[in-house]
Amino acid sequence: MRRTMSGAYTEFELGGASIGGLMLKPPFLAAEVPSHWVVYFAVAETDEAVATATKLGATVTVPPTDIEPGRFAVIADPGGASFAVIALKPELA
Repeated sequence: MRRTMSGAYTEFELGGASIGGLMLKPPFLAAEVPSHWVVYFAVAETDEAVATATKLGATVTVPPTDIEPGRFAVIADPGGASFAVIALKPELA
């Protein structure tokens, strides 16, 4: 099952639980960035999670940004693996 949210984001669900989503590549990404998946980890506070990650050697690739479901950021660990953190709005958590 899937449901389309505002814009060009589609969320996939299984048994009523969100299991993934996809969207068109946003215009702010450089043309040479290939299509890809990003794993999101839910956090209580995005800015705090990013600050902790950078203290531990991570690099911020997309700074904390407000989007429809909450506040997110994309970071890369010291080995270069990218992932996102998101603090969902209370009604979505």
